[in-house]
Amino acid sequence: MAGTRRYRPGQLYDLSREFAVFRIGFGRSFLIATVLGSGLGSGLAGPVLAQVTGGGADDAGQAATLVEGLLAEEAEARAAARAAWDASETADAARDAAAAELERREAEARAARQAAQEAIAVLSEAIGQRQAAEARIEDAAEAAAAEELEAEARQQAARQAEAEAARLAEEEAARIAAEEEAARQAAEAEAARRTMAEAALERCIAVAGAPSAEEPISEAAQRALFRALAEARGDCVEAARDLPEAGGALFHLGTIAQATGEHRQAVRFYERAAEAGVGAALTRLGDYHNFGIRPVREDVARAVEFYEEAVAAGDPAAAATLAMMHRLGRGVPRDPDRMMALMQQGAEAGYHFAQYRLAQTYLTGEGVPDDAQAALGLPDPVSAIPHLAGAARAGNDEAARDLARLYATGAPGLNPNPARRFRWTEFLADKGDAPAMALRAFFIEQGIGTERDPERAAAEYVRALETGGVDPESMRGTVNGVVPPWDTETALAFQRILQERGLYLGALDAQVGPGTLGAARALSQQ
Repeated sequence: MAGTRRYRPGQLYDLSREFAVFRIGFGRSFLIATVLGSGLGSGLAGPVLAQVTGGGADDAGQAATLVEGLLAEEAEARAAARAAWDASETADAARDAAAAELERREAEARAARQAAQEAIAVLSEAIGQRQAAEARIEDAAEAAAAEELEAEARQQAARQAEAEAARLAEEEAARIAAEEEAARQAAEAEAARRTMAEAALERCIAVAGAPSAEEPISEAAQRALFRALAEARGDCVEAARDLPEAGGALFHLGTIAQATGEHRQAVRFYERAAEAGVGAALTRLGDYHNFGIRPVREDVARAVEFYEEAVAAGDPAAAATLAMMHRLGRGVPRDPDRMMALMQQGAEAGYHFAQYRLAQTYLTGEGVPDDAQAALGLPDPVSAIPHLAGAARAGNDEAARDLARLYATGAPGLNPNPARRFRWTEFLADKGDAPAMALRAFFIEQGIGTERDPERAAAEYVRALETGGVDPESMRGTVNGVVPPWDTETALAFQRILQERGLYLGALDAQVGPGTLGAARALSQQ
């Protein structure tokens, strides 16, 4: 056994000496014990003791006794030593057994420790795994908690976003509602304004008429137009202000400015009206360039461009003007075909000037070179009649006179027609044309183109005289170039009316002489 002390037999001396030292003590007893213990035997004890003590026989006896005693003690000592040895052996055996047991137990302990260490390792691993699992669980829990917190944060953010969105939506809805309300109110206001402006435009057009660049048929028509424009001016201004597309109102304001000499402003109005699609405004702009009306300088080429554009827009005045330019060769080539086509376009649109000028071309070939008339079928009085009639109905009295003359004398392809002659004469008379009124009375007196009616004829003569526009001596017409005598019944009725007026004091004799004519002259001068 490792660590256990073993004694060989030869070492007994050392062991006896050790025990003797402890039993006998120090000094001579130590020496004796040493000698005795040295194994020299009792035969040497006496001499030795004697030598040692240096004494005699008594002393030797005492020494022998002492030695015996010592030997006895030695024997006891030996016995004790053997006992001690046995005990020591027993102890050694016990120690060996204990050591073996200890070694076994240490082995067991080591095994146990190994097992424990292994168990501890397993436990540590299990603990590590548990701790790792717990860590994972904790991490998972923390992650779950974090996720839960994040989810809660997201939910909170979502709730906040939803609340914010709801707030913004509410604000947006309120804003949209406010804008819609404002837009509705603005739309209502705009609709009301536009309705008022449209009503103003309707009044403007109703009073001033549709936009037209046509020349008035007469001075009376010109004055009537100016009166209408003055009356419509307020409505036209309102319409032009609130309706940018109100080209008609802009055109009329341009005409007002032109009539009052404000040409720069007139041009601006006409330009705006042209942009709004009013063809007549293009014609007026063409006029400014054609005639160089300040502030516009004469520019015939530019005028032709305006007229062409106006013709394309369907303006009859532009067609008539451009026709005249082709007739004269002003800014364009002289072109009878083009001239007649343009004049026809204006005439068919109802423009009195184009109707009358085209009728004159049909009647006489006016504006067409002699060598080109035959190719165009001129003259053609029959084709002139509808254009003369159109011009006459538009207010051109000269056209009505031409018709009356045509039906009086006839023309190539047209027979005389007294009834139509009377109709056109009466047409003029009804308009207050004094010579036509007198001629109507003559036709009724003579029964030309109508029934003879002396009373009516006399009354018509009086009405003609009341205008102050006829001479009593020349107011009657002719038959075959000669003024016929007064119809007796008509003359008598005429004298009677003059007498009733207190103008004729002579006899009712149906003789229209100086007295009757003087009364008639007095009537015409009232």
